[in-house]
Amino acid sequence: MQSVDCVALGPALAPALAALAVLTLDAVLGRRRPGVRTALDLVAVLGVVGGLAALLPLTRGPRQTFCWSGGGCGYLASPLTVALQAVVLASALVCLLLAMGDRQASSGQDDGSRPELLLLLLTATAGACALAGARELATLAVALETASLPVVGLVALRRDGRGAEAALKLLLTSVLSFGLLVLGAALVYASTGSLRLGAPVSTRLGDLGAVHGVGLALVVAGAAFKLSLVPFHLWTPETYAGAPLPVAAFLATTSKVAGLAAVVLVLVVGAPGLAAAWAPPVGALAVITMTVGNLVALRQQSVVRLLAWSTVAQAGWVVLPLGGAVSGAVDGAVAASVAYLLAYVVASLTAFAVVVRVAQRHPDRSRHRLDAYDGLWRRDPVLALVLGFALLCLAGLPPGVMGLVAKVVALVPVVGAHAWGLAGAAVVNAVLGIAVYLRWAAHLAAVPDAALSPEPAVSGVGSGPAARPASGGPSGPASRRPDSFGPQPRTQRLALALAAAGCVALSLLPEGLVALLGGVTLP
Repeated sequence: MQSVDCVALGPALAPALAALAVLTLDAVLGRRRPGVRTALDLVAVLGVVGGLAALLPLTRGPRQTFCWSGGGCGYLASPLTVALQAVVLASALVCLLLAMGDRQASSGQDDGSRPELLLLLLTATAGACALAGARELATLAVALETASLPVVGLVALRRDGRGAEAALKLLLTSVLSFGLLVLGAALVYASTGSLRLGAPVSTRLGDLGAVHGVGLALVVAGAAFKLSLVPFHLWTPETYAGAPLPVAAFLATTSKVAGLAAVVLVLVVGAPGLAAAWAPPVGALAVITMTVGNLVALRQQSVVRLLAWSTVAQAGWVVLPLGGAVSGAVDGAVAASVAYLLAYVVASLTAFAVVVRVAQRHPDRSRHRLDAYDGLWRRDPVLALVLGFALLCLAGLPPGVMGLVAKVVALVPVVGAHAWGLAGAAVVNAVLGIAVYLRWAAHLAAVPDAALSPEPAVSGVGSGPAARPASGGPSGPASRRPDSFGPQPRTQRLALALAAAGCVALSLLPEGLVALLGGVTLP
């Protein structure tokens, strides 16, 4: 009988137990009773914070569980696992806080779906944490779907036509990607005779190297859907546009960590000896992904769609270091990917936190455009400062030193492998990325159209260009821009503060990203 190390499983068990507690409390107490919603929120937050606390014992050394008598284990809490789980739990905490405030702020009252929201988000977080420690294909497949399928329900919580359409597209994508992953896992099992990652190819039935290679490629393709790598990215803009904004933030951050974990485990843990074969195509895929993402993002006017295509471009940067995983530099390539992922997640969460805030007071809600940020510096200087800093971090421009260091770190393995073509294409895309984010940042200091009018707008009466309906009816871009911001839910203020503090901390102390190059090692 296999022994179970609960300490090793702690980061995944904490949110899973919290999800069970939310389900039980909702069933026993009823969601309409006073104080139940606060109790459920507290349990959910404690579940994620408990997962972060459970990481502390794992920093003392690797731990493993679900081991076989013949050698090898199905779950390993290595430094790579701890790093990925830390990013998963931290990003999930911010998304949870955003979602807790967004449900009430959007409608003015709780619509009764809070338990489902908490349950699905905690379940997806637990799956992403378990995925980071998986060391065999069955656990990897189950954990990846546990991290993915609950998000379909989260998207559908929007409860309108756009939400239903986005959830259906995400569901179909998840089913397709899972089919590819299972087919690839079957081929890997047929060629090795084992589900354990890294098992050697069997020679009993002849040369099965080609079957093994095709199996690995299909498993990576299934994981590439989650990471939004081209050509597996087409679901991304439509799903982000149809999902509630906190759920879109979860898809852009926590789900991307799960996707990277799956790709790294399959390639680096499952086939480290074949790095010379898979590194060049992965590098080419990274360049194509970032190029497509940046070029399409340059044409977007919708803020959510711009963030979606930005996610596609950033996914290319995340896997770019794996293109230099040759000549014994596999450890450094994986560490560079994790370091860039951390910087991207922190900056993206900060941007999403501001977008959630603007959408709550805008007549178009999540469908608002870039012109909604015209003059934000005058209306809310603090909010504009936070968003501007996050955009500079994503662009890699000072004072967003974090983004600049992350891009340099991502290029180190590529340059070390003398892949000058990849490095040159990445530099070109860095310039395109600057144009994408500065285009948005320029709106913060732009003069609003209403400010150009000689007469102030007054509650829908008057004549001349300044007059507009009090209800916010359409009368040009200025009429769709909020004039001021009311009080923000406390949980969202906390989420914004945590994300912004992460940006500032990593920009003031960017050596934290560099330290990951030596701190993340493979099992």
